[in-house]
Amino acid sequence: MEQRRGTLLSIVLASLLTGLAVGVLGSLFRAVLEFANQWRGVLIKMAHATPLQGFVATAAAVVAAVVIARWLVVRFAPIAAGSGVQHVEAVMRGEAKPAGMAVVPVKFFGGLLAIGAGLPLGREGPTVQMGSAIGTLVATRIVGDRESRPALAAAGAGAGLAVAFNAPVAGAVFVFEELTRAFTERQMLAALAAAAVAVAITRFALGDAQMFLAGAPVDQPLAELAFHFALGAAFGLLGAFYSLLTTAFLDGLERLRMIPSVVRAGAIGLVVAAAGWFEPDLIGGGEALAQSILLAPPTVDALLLILAVRLALGPLAYAAGVPGGLFAPLLAIGAAFGALAAAVAGPIWPGGAPSALICGVVGMAAMFSAVVRAPLTGIVMTLEMTGRPDCALPMLTACMAATLFASLAGARPVYDVLRERMLAQQRRTPRPSARPET
Repeated sequence: MEQRRGTLLSIVLASLLTGLAVGVLGSLFRAVLEFANQWRGVLIKMAHATPLQGFVATAAAVVAAVVIARWLVVRFAPIAAGSGVQHVEAVMRGEAKPAGMAVVPVKFFGGLLAIGAGLPLGREGPTVQMGSAIGTLVATRIVGDRESRPALAAAGAGAGLAVAFNAPVAGAVFVFEELTRAFTERQMLAALAAAAVAVAITRFALGDAQMFLAGAPVDQPLAELAFHFALGAAFGLLGAFYSLLTTAFLDGLERLRMIPSVVRAGAIGLVVAAAGWFEPDLIGGGEALAQSILLAPPTVDALLLILAVRLALGPLAYAAGVPGGLFAPLLAIGAAFGALAAAVAGPIWPGGAPSALICGVVGMAAMFSAVVRAPLTGIVMTLEMTGRPDCALPMLTACMAATLFASLAGARPVYDVLRERMLAQQRRTPRPSARPET
């Protein structure tokens, strides 16, 4: 009994230390990235004063940032490519070795370069994998307990997600639902402690405002649940399509192995730069875009443009093999498609459809559920980000339908597919430092 108490206390103390480190590093990452995102749009608008020279300068800057980000991955930490969630999951299953600490600076600076330059990738990808690496370091070098390494690695990853979205409960739920898919007392204590401290540090540094302004809670008519089920079903099909696009772009880029990966990444950067030149608001992680959709839903034509651009650029950018996640881009697509559904179906749905705001909020959780297949994480994360507890029942309904119809469409959870790709590539090219998809 005494040994068990000592073990649990050791896990909690180590998790608090992990959360502290993740909170400090994640807060710095978010602060610098938000600064870059603000100035990117300003500089692009300034560049329009001299269109030809401005476009060349903008394209050169974006391409250079993406090329450097990819070079950092190839040179120092190949496992840092992409989201990193699939690698953390593989470590949890004993299928891969933990990432070394080299992944931390590569994820940090590579993520800032790639996402700051405008690639539609999520900031949670770098913070999740950095958090996992920090948890592993604390377990092996500071605590000296290798048995606690999986619990602390998962707790650090969950803290990274919590910091990225200012969503502590979602970070803990993510650990159980997506990373470990198991619930133990040790893991529960580790996840809760790390997420709590990490988000406390982040709120102290960056403020405690929720991520999205989404209005005040209102009564949600039960009669609208049928609409939310239909909306979720549509998201299930859209999510299946998005997952298909993601793997298709990865497969397509892999067929071009004769071209150096930094050149391929640079070409993708050029495409993003061109899109950003004409529509600066449509590139980047997508948090600001999702917020603008929630506050003032665009016209149907504008929503169709947003969906077309983001559905194409998101999977394409992920194929560049630079540090960046999948979660945040899904939020913008979810908000846009939800608002579009409200605008199109409202006039014809019996009794009318919910508002574009409600459909946008529900859509963010539903799109996440359809692609990642972690509906509880998606629901809790969206509730924390929007402060709309009144949307809980509509979200449950839509996310259930999204998960169901994505499965019926034959789509597998995206991180299962990415993990298997990563492991298959490691088997093809065995190296001390495993290389994920390029």
